[in-house]
Formats: sequence, C-alpha cells, structure tokens
Amino acid sequence: MPPLIAIIAHTDENRFKMPAVNIPTSYVKAIEHAGGIPYILPIVEDLSLLAAMAAHANGFLFPGGFDLDPAYFNETPLPGLGRVDKDLDEFQLAAFGLAVKMEVPVLGICRGAQVINVALGGSLFQDIPSQFDTPVLDHTQKEIHLGTDHSVTIEPGSRLYELFGPKLEVNSRHHQSIKDLGKNLKPTAVSLDGVIEAAEHTDLPIDLIQWHPELMMLGSRIMAPLFKSFIERCKG
Repeated sequence: MPPLIAIIAHTDENRFKMPAVNIPTSYVKAIEHAGGIPYILPIVEDLSLLAAMAAHANGFLFPGGFDLDPAYFNETPLPGLGRVDKDLDEFQLAAFGLAVKMEVPVLGICRGAQVINVALGGSLFQDIPSQFDTPVLDHTQKEIHLGTDHSVTIEPGSRLYELFGPKLEVNSRHHQSIKDLGKNLKPTAVSLDGVIEAAEHTDLPIDLIQWHPELMMLGSRIMAPLFKSFIERCKG
C-alpha cells in the first residue's frame, strides 16, 4: 500500500465568513502524483485527539499560510507582521511534536518550514524587507503564477543537492524566513540576498522548503524529485 501522508490543516474563512479548514489542492495533487495517499488532518480543539487522528500516517506535510505569532520565539510583533492565528499555531506545533515522536518523515513548506524551525528552538525574520540590513530580492509575488522568481544556491552533500545539483530556480511567495536555525537544522539552500530558502535536520528525516514546490508542480515537473524522494522515505 502506498504511504499515507497527513497534510496538516490550515484555517481560513469560507464564503459565509465562517471558520473553515483550508488546504490548496496543489498540495494534495503533489502528494498524489508522487505516489502517496494524501489526507487532511483537520484542526481540533482537543489536541489529545491528534495521536488517534494520525496513528496510521507514514509522513507529515506542513503547508504554507499565515504568519507565526512571534511570541513563540520570544519576540514582540513588528509593524510588518501579517495575520496570525494562535489556535492554528498551537495545533501545528503539537502536530509536529507528534510527528517527531512517531519518527516519520516530515516536509515543511513555506509557513510549514517556519513552524518546524520555531518548534526546534529557532527564530524568524518577521518581515524580510524591513529587517535585513542589505537590499533583498522581492520574495513576495505581486500575482500568483506557476513560474519561478529567482535562483537558490544549494549546499553540497545535502538531500536537495542530490536531487537538483548546485543551483535551482524557484518561486517566491513569502515575507518571513528563518533567522536563527532550530536545533540540529542546517541550511541547504540560500538565495542571492542571504535568505535561507531550505534546511534539513541532521539526524531526522525532516526537510524545510521556503518556496512553494507544490505550486511549481502545476506548471512543470521540475519539483517532482522533491516529492518523490519524500514519498520514498515515507515507505520506510
């Protein structure tokens, strides 16, 4: 049986302005096309239910979304901070703790990468343009598209290097990024302005990707090796 991949839910409002679970279908398609069986792990108030909900998961995918509350890395909000949701933060942090306990592979994308970094004791740039001392690339697309926005340099010896080699063209849809790396994380890709674009855990099968490979998959197959390698690791 193909591995079962728990995609950790995000929140938003539906057309009636009611709170709703929200997962772009691009994440589901990326897992499906890579050979996994995707299912959404919805947000619950009782976090003790998480273990039962995820009992059969062979891997976890943490998607993009809102900003993370800076209180989780001991900072006060800066003017550039966007929308936050503490209930969402608590749920996703708890889900990551469960994933580590289960010892299964984890893939964090955009906000998902930031949640994992903070869960491991790291911190974030709350707003790249206002916090970097040097000029930076435009990391936030003006309009969503399926192409790429800039290149990243990939660290030799990393899992990303094995898949893509020394350089890769990626998209950019974020205004936050990793500042201080969490415990046992090492950077694996960096943009020309110094923003950390990817990282991996030195001991556990945990990969952090700041760009949106699932969106790129809607326009080409260039990111297919990333998702296929994740699914292969989830097979155990």
